[in-house]
Amino acid sequence: MIADLAPLWLPGCVVDSERRTVEVDWGRGGLRMSAVVSVTEVVDRCLQLPQARWPEQIEAWLRAVVAEGELATEEHRYGDIAERQRALLVQRGWSARTAGPVADALVPFGEHFEVVVFIRTGSELRRLTVVRRSMLGLGDPGVPSPVQLSLAEIAGLKPRQDGGISVLSRDGDPLVSMAIVDRDNLLPQASLGAGVLVGVPRLSAVGYCPADAGQAQADALARWVTDSYRGAPDQCSPDLYWLQGDQMAQVPITLATPPGAVLPAALKPQPRRTWLRHLFGR
Repeated sequence: MIADLAPLWLPGCVVDSERRTVEVDWGRGGLRMSAVVSVTEVVDRCLQLPQARWPEQIEAWLRAVVAEGELATEEHRYGDIAERQRALLVQRGWSARTAGPVADALVPFGEHFEVVVFIRTGSELRRLTVVRRSMLGLGDPGVPSPVQLSLAEIAGLKPRQDGGISVLSRDGDPLVSMAIVDRDNLLPQASLGAGVLVGVPRLSAVGYCPADAGQAQADALARWVTDSYRGAPDQCSPDLYWLQGDQMAQVPITLATPPGAVLPAALKPQPRRTWLRHLFGR
């Protein structure tokens, strides 16, 4: 079906059914390019639907590939595309909820977050799709890592104190959320002792405190997360997380007024017991 429909949307394309690829040519004026694009994504999507809906899925995907070619052509006007890659840490499922017919280029990051790749074009961050990544050759060996390019931009962030918690932020900079990825440098406390409680209410702000600082400080962080998340244009996650080394667990925030953190038992202070109480079990 793809082999039948593709030439209508992509004249001159070559579909390889065995390799599940389509070779496309695109460009504008004297700028002409070609790329081999995998069709595995649209095939997998079709196989989850009744066969009667396959044509509409395939046509939507092919239309998107045409649009991606136009976008790839335009992006070449702004300089080295590989160096303009950037990565943002967003809440898990964000890409699936907001993506179009072509999937985003992303990297899963634990159970709660994902790292989505963007291209910086002028002052705009444009989501990079798996199709455009192939068109632009960004998956080739030797191409700079979007994660490393992003971490280099926030390497100089310094925490400030805000009501007893530490905050990393930079107005208008959505790359700040990537501090969770570079926790060894930007959140070194995460690998010490009980680790940290951390919140990422906005792409431009990360707040944290020692995980074993107690209920009062955890509640202060919960209030900061709730206040920062509410109405923010760059919302990320409304929850807290316990980050200890490479392990991350969700710590819910109550809907009470004021909100508070629902600490796991391991982070709650344990009452001291005298030797008499220990002896008699009371």
